[in-house]
Amino acid sequence: MKKPLKIIILVATVLLVAAVFSGCSSRFVSVKEGATRTSSPAPGNQKPAGGQVQTDEQGSVTIEVEWAGAEGDAMVFNVSLNTHSVDLDGYDLAEMAVLRDDTGNEYQPILWDAASGGHHRQGVLTFPLPDSVKRGTARHVEMVIRGVAGIDERVLTWEL
Repeated sequence: MKKPLKIIILVATVLLVAAVFSGCSSRFVSVKEGATRTSSPAPGNQKPAGGQVQTDEQGSVTIEVEWAGAEGDAMVFNVSLNTHSVDLDGYDLAEMAVLRDDTGNEYQPILWDAASGGHHRQGVLTFPLPDSVKRGTARHVEMVIRGVAGIDERVLTWEL
């Protein structure tokens, strides 16, 4: 094999490997639990004291949830799921997530709107606005996500 052909093959291989790794790298900024990404008000004129973004890094899937605020009588969350080993398209958070207020009431999602994404998936998860949050009496809310990547239950908490 001639030397220029070897160089072309080597360069093509390096570019291919770089493209594969960059395509599978996380395109979302990781924010540690308790960090605040924005300062928009929470539902019921309450603001989460512990920050609006919560992250769970158990198992092979990292879940990052941002409390985006309220739209009418709904609580809206932006959800990012990231992994390098699991196809995330099979996870339906409308079936796997609940919102729990500090009195133990659980609320099923109204909507999980997410495009497929393979190893990196983003979507909007919407819940009904709990009465305790509407009244301003809630001390915290929790999002419970069950069964993602073999983890029985992930609990993300926002203190109010």
